[in-house]
Amino acid sequence: MKQSINTVSNDTNEKLQSIFAKRKSKEAEKEANSKKNEVKDKTPFIERFTEAQLNQWKVEYGNRDLIYLKVDDFLAVLRPPLAEDLGDYLTAIGMNGMSKAVAMIIEQLWLDGDYQLIEDEDLFIAVFLQMNNILESKKGEFFRA
Repeated sequence: MKQSINTVSNDTNEKLQSIFAKRKSKEAEKEANSKKNEVKDKTPFIERFTEAQLNQWKVEYGNRDLIYLKVDDFLAVLRPPLAEDLGDYLTAIGMNGMSKAVAMIIEQLWLDGDYQLIEDEDLFIAVFLQMNNILESKKGEFFRA
C-alpha cells in the first residue's frame, strides 16, 4: 500500500513538473517574441516635438534612450533615469508611498509633454503604471551559487 501511494505521488509530481516546464517554456518563448516584435512608433512624438529636438535631448543625456509616454492622445518625453534618480525614487517609496514616488520621479525626468498626464487622475494612473514598469525593468538579474 505504501508503495502505491508513493507511485501515485511520484506520478503526480512528474505530471505537475511537466505542466510547469511547458508553461515556463511558453512564457520564455512569448517573452522572446514580444521583445523582437515590439514596435516603437515614435511618429506622434516626432510630429509633436520634432526629430531634431528628440535627438538633441538624447545627445544631452549621453545617447541613452529617452522615455516616451503615450496615453490616448497625450504625450510626454522623459530623460533616462540616473542612479541618483532611482535612489531618490526608492527612498521616496519608503517614506511617502508609491504614488508620491512616481510623481517625484516623473517631475525629475520630465522634458516636455502634456500636463494633463499629471493633472488628470485617470491619465496619471496610466502614467503611474507605465513608469512603474519602466523602472522595474531597470533591475538586473542575479543569482546566488
